[in-house]
Amino acid sequence: MNKKISILGLFIAFSAILLNSCKKNDSDTVNYEESVVVANRGAGSISFIDPNSNMVTRTLSIAGSEPMYVVYVAANDRLYVGDRAGKKVHIVNPNSKVVESAITVGNGVFHMWADGQGKQLWVNNDVDNTISVIDLKTNTVTNTIKLDMKPHDVFLTKDGTKAYVSILNSVATSPDKIYMYSTSNFTKTAEVNVGKDPHLYHLSNSNKLFVPCQSGQVYTLNGDNLSVSSNNAFVGAHGIFPAPNQNTVFVTNISGAQLYSINASTNAQNGNALASISATPHNLVVNEAGNKLFVTHSGATASTVSTYTVNGTTLSAGSSIATATNPFGIAYYKRKI
Repeated sequence: MNKKISILGLFIAFSAILLNSCKKNDSDTVNYEESVVVANRGAGSISFIDPNSNMVTRTLSIAGSEPMYVVYVAANDRLYVGDRAGKKVHIVNPNSKVVESAITVGNGVFHMWADGQGKQLWVNNDVDNTISVIDLKTNTVTNTIKLDMKPHDVFLTKDGTKAYVSILNSVATSPDKIYMYSTSNFTKTAEVNVGKDPHLYHLSNSNKLFVPCQSGQVYTLNGDNLSVSSNNAFVGAHGIFPAPNQNTVFVTNISGAQLYSINASTNAQNGNALASISATPHNLVVNEAGNKLFVTHSGATASTVSTYTVNGTTLSAGSSIATATNPFGIAYYKRKI
C-alpha cells in the first residue's frame, strides 16, 4: 500500500514539474516589433515601415509640424521627433504610435541625437544658434548651449560622456568645424577644422569619429581629442550609418546619387560606389541583422525610401517604398512587445 502511494506521489510530482516547465517556456517566449521610422518633412507626418515586408504599417500625422529627424531611445522605449515649424520635440509612444507630449526647444530644430544610456537628447537649433539639452528622465530642457556659429549635425557617444557637434561657417571659403563637449558640464573640450557641410557618426568599438563632408571628403578623427587620422576623397559624402558590427560604414553621395561602402579599419572604399535607386539619397539606417539598408530621398516633391541588400561589405539595389512628401530623417528600432 505504501509503495503504491509512493509511486502515485512521484507521478503527480513529475506531472506538476512537467506542466510548470511547459508554462515557463510559454511565458519566456519573447516577441519583437521591428520598424523603420521616417520623418516626412513636407507632409507633417512620420511613417512606420515594416523592414521585412517593406510595407508602410502606420502614418502618424502631427498637426502643423515639420518633422526633421527622429530618434529612438531604447532605455525608455520612446521616439523623439524634432519639429522645426513648432520649435518642439514630440514624444511618441511606439506601442500606441501616438504623440504623448512635446518639449519646447529652440528655433530652427535640425539634427538631434541621444546617448546610449538614455540620459540626454541634444537638439541643434540652427536659427538661434543654440543646442537644447534634454534630460530624458524628466523630459525637460536642462541646458541651452549658445554657439558662435550655426550648429548642424550632433552625435553623442554610446557611454554618454561626450557630444560632437558639426558647425557651419558662413564664410564659403573657410572650413567648417567639429566641436567636442563634455555632457556633464557642457564645456567645449576640443575643436577641429574639416570640410564643408559635415555630418557625424562615432564608432564605440574603435573610438573613431567619422565625418562625411559634402564638399567631398570623409574624415576620421580620434574620439578623445579630435585629431585627424585620415581624410579621404568621397564626392558628395553626406549621410552615414554603420553595419551592426561596425566593420563597415555606409555613406550617401547626396549630389551624385550613389552609396559608398567604407572599410571602418582602413577608411578606404570597399569596391565601387552603387548607384542609388532614386536621386538625392540623404539619410540612412541599417537593420539589426545587418542585411538591409534603408535610404531617404529628400526634396520638395520626393516621396520615397529605397532599400538595399547588404552582403558583407557589398550593397545591391532592392526596391522603393512610397512614404509621404520629403522623407528626411530616418530611424530603426527593434523592441520587445
